[in-house]
Amino acid sequence: MGRSVISLDDLTRNNLGTFKKINEVSLPTRYDDGWYEKSFEKNHITKLAFYAELPVGAVRAKAFNSNQIGASYESNQNSKSVQEGVPNSVYVESLAVLKAYRGVGIGTALLNFVIEDTKKRFIHEIVLHVHVDNTEVIEWYKRKGFEQKSEIVKNYYEKQNIANPHAIILSLRV
Repeated sequence: MGRSVISLDDLTRNNLGTFKKINEVSLPTRYDDGWYEKSFEKNHITKLAFYAELPVGAVRAKAFNSNQIGASYESNQNSKSVQEGVPNSVYVESLAVLKAYRGVGIGTALLNFVIEDTKKRFIHEIVLHVHVDNTEVIEWYKRKGFEQKSEIVKNYYEKQNIANPHAIILSLRV
C-alpha cells in the first residue's frame, strides 16, 4: 500500500502564516493575531493538513468546560473557562479546508485527529458552532455523527458583520 497523499503536521511559528491564510480564505470569520498566538498554548489542539505536501487545511480546538459556553463568537474566543473549571468538552474553534481540496478527505482527517486527541484527554464530547446558512457544513458534520445540541444561537456572529449572524451548536459524543 502506498503512502497517503494526505498528511497532518504540527503548527509551528514557521507555518503560523499558512494557518492564518487558510482560515482567511476559507472561513467567514476573522481572528486577530492574539487568537493565533494562543494556538501554541497546551490546552489547544492544532494541526495543519497537507495534500501532496501542499498546505490545504487546518484545525484548532481547545479543551473547555461546556457549562460555560458563551452566547457569542467573541465570548467563546476570549473565554478562560479552562482555568475556571475542569474541561469536559473539546470546542472546535476553526476547521478550514481550501475550497479546491474539499471532498477528498482533508476535513475528515482533521476531524479524526481532534476525535483521537479528545479521547486521549479522557474527554467525551466535541462541540462547535456553525453559521445557520452553512447547510453544506452542517450536513457534513451530521454525516460524521454530530447532532444539533440546541436551538439557534441568535446573533452569535453579530460582531463579525456576517449576514444572518445566527449559529447552531453541534455536538459529538466520543
